[in-house]
Amino acid sequence: MKNKLVVALTMIATIFSTASCNRNSNALQPGDDTAEEVYADEASKNLTPDPDSEITITAFKCGKADAFLLRTANHTVVIDTATEKKGDNFLELIDEQGIDTIDEIIITHFDKDHIGGADQIIRSKNVGKVYTTYLSKDSDDITEYYKALKEKGYKDLIVKDVISFKEDGVVYTIYPPEAVNYKSSLSNNSSLAIKVQCADKTMLFTGDAEEERINELISTDGLECDVLKMPHHGRFKKNLDEFLNRVNPKYAIITASKKDHEDAETVGLLDNKGVETYITRDGDITITMNAEGITIEQ
Repeated sequence: MKNKLVVALTMIATIFSTASCNRNSNALQPGDDTAEEVYADEASKNLTPDPDSEITITAFKCGKADAFLLRTANHTVVIDTATEKKGDNFLELIDEQGIDTIDEIIITHFDKDHIGGADQIIRSKNVGKVYTTYLSKDSDDITEYYKALKEKGYKDLIVKDVISFKEDGVVYTIYPPEAVNYKSSLSNNSSLAIKVQCADKTMLFTGDAEEERINELISTDGLECDVLKMPHHGRFKKNLDEFLNRVNPKYAIITASKKDHEDAETVGLLDNKGVETYITRDGDITITMNAEGITIEQ
C-alpha cells in the first residue's frame, strides 16, 4: 500500500511539473491571435551603427518602475511602460514630444512596474511592433495589455533568438532569456536585455534580471557598454561585481523611488568602480549619445 501511495504521489508531481514547464515554454499564451514567435534573421546579425548616428534616451521618473523613451530623427522606441498609475504621466511625456507613432515597444517582462502602462500607449498611439519575452504570470495589467492588442489588431512578438534591427543608423539588439524555468523569480529572470549602439557608444538595458539571468548575460559576448540600466532597480546580487567587470560601464542608471531604494551595497560597488550613477527618483534623466560623446542631464 505504501509503495502504491509513493508511486501515485510521484505521478502527480510529474504531471504538475510537466504542466508548469509547458505553461512557461508556451510563449503563445493566452492565444495565437495575440502572439507570434520571432527568430533570428541571418541578414541582421552583422549590423553596425553609422558613425554619424545620434539618439536621445529619456529615463522617466516613475517610482520603482521602468519607462524609457528612445528617439532618433525619424524613429521612436519605448522600453517598458511604468505602472498603470504612472502610465498616464509617461503618456504625457510622449505627447509633449509630439509623438504619434511608436515604432517599437519592447516589454522586458510582465511585472506590473514594466507593463502597467502598455495598454494606454497601445490604445493612444500608432504602434509598429511590440516585442516581449514569454508569458510567465497572469495579472489584471497583463489582461488589459492583451485587450489593447486585440482592439488595435496587433500581435506581441515573443523574442526566441537574439534579434537586431537598425533605424536611423542606430542598432538595437534584443537578447531573450536562455531558459523557460528558473529556480527563483521566473518573471524577473525572464527579462529581455536590450543593447542600443549609436556611433561608437552603447547603452545596455537589463530589465529586472536576477542572479540566474545575470549569469547568462555574463556569459554573453558583446555586452560591454558605456551606460548600463542596472538590473532590478539596483538590488544587490552576489554576481553583480562580476557582471559590472564584464560590461564595464562608465555610467549607471537606477530606477528607484523614495520609498523603494536601491541597495547600499550596489551603490558602493558602483562608487568603488568609478561608475557615475543617476537615480530616477531625482527626476527624469536624459541621455544623448553620438560620435562626440555622451551627455547626461537630470
